Amino acid sequence: MSFYESIKTFIKEHASRSSQLIKTKSLKEVRDGHPVTIKHKVQVKASDLTNDQVVIDQVVNKIISKDYSKRSYAGKTDKDLAAYNKKIYRYESYRTKNVKLVPSPSDRLDIYIENTYLGRLPQKDTKQALEHLQSSIFMAFAYVDGGPYRQCPAEIQNAETEKDPYDLHIYIQFS
Repeated sequence: MSFYESIKTFIKEHASRSSQLIKTKSLKEVRDGHPVTIKHKVQVKASDLTNDQVVIDQVVNKIISKDYSKRSYAGKTDKDLAAYNKKIYRYESYRTKNVKLVPSPSDRLDIYIENTYLGRLPQKDTKQALEHLQSSIFMAFAYVDGGPYRQCPAEIQNAETEKDPYDLHIYIQFS
């Protein structure tokens, strides 16, 4: 048997073993032989959790300093803004996965972002979240909202820069 034939035979014999190791779906997509589905999701704003704008600003500043993308204004130029004609926030592409839900003694869930306490998950979402927290895959992230923005009104050629108060959109998902 030639070297080529030896390699061909080796590959045929081991091909079935390789296909067992390399699956079409990742482990994150498959759990117990079934595709992972979203069992429960919660969307909440930081301003719904706390009235303390200073705390929200501190968290946003931590996110801005740590974000690796640094895509200000979602990568749009003044020319893009003219066609878009909506507010584009400077930090709207900035986000963090450092979101934690911590059970409190009062059967509520405290929300921490970048290790800073923001408030408690609303009561209407707490019961289901507590149930899923024990038995599901938890994933959460927060996006920056507000802050400096640019907008190019149709009648003006140059984009104007203004500022809104910072906020965070927090997404919590159980799969």
